[in-house]
Amino acid sequence: MRRIVFLLIFILCMSGMIGCGSRIEVYDDISGYGDRMSFGARNADDKWYKWGMDESVWPENIDDDARVSDYKMVYYNPWDAQYLGYLAIEYPDADYKAEVERLRAYPSTEYVGYYSVQAEETYELLAINADAYHGFVYALTDGKHRIIYAEQIFCNYFMDIDYEKYVPKEYLLDGFNARMDNPYRKEMMSNQK
Repeated sequence: MRRIVFLLIFILCMSGMIGCGSRIEVYDDISGYGDRMSFGARNADDKWYKWGMDESVWPENIDDDARVSDYKMVYYNPWDAQYLGYLAIEYPDADYKAEVERLRAYPSTEYVGYYSVQAEETYELLAINADAYHGFVYALTDGKHRIIYAEQIFCNYFMDIDYEKYVPKEYLLDGFNARMDNPYRKEMMSNQK
């Protein structure tokens, strides 16, 4: 009996160490931008595959003369990969108009209601790829030549990352709640019973 108890304690300790041993990786150097996007990921084994979410809302490349005012990409994998990211670019007039046009042509998906998200009012929502299970990839604008690209990609209806620690609140969709006890998760989990 002691062996079984010891074995169970050992297994629990090891599984806790594996999950707790993962560290949050934060990238804020824009020079590695392309390496952290899913554009080059070919399969689910690739670290940057991002659950197959469509990141084409984001620019494929960042020009050397782009005026990037804010950038961060966060990766965490305690058991399942999770991603946070944002990129804010100040565009010259002609480039801004072209990018807004590109984004408005994107086949945006429904998003209201997922993770308590409400219709976006803080900024103008230009494009969004929303998934009821995996989260959001989107672009916002202040209407003054600034476009904010953002993403929150995860699974199991919640994030282990304290996302408000890493992403400015105004870059999150209005009402976004992916904490462990979020109402959307409770609803989805109760529907699975």
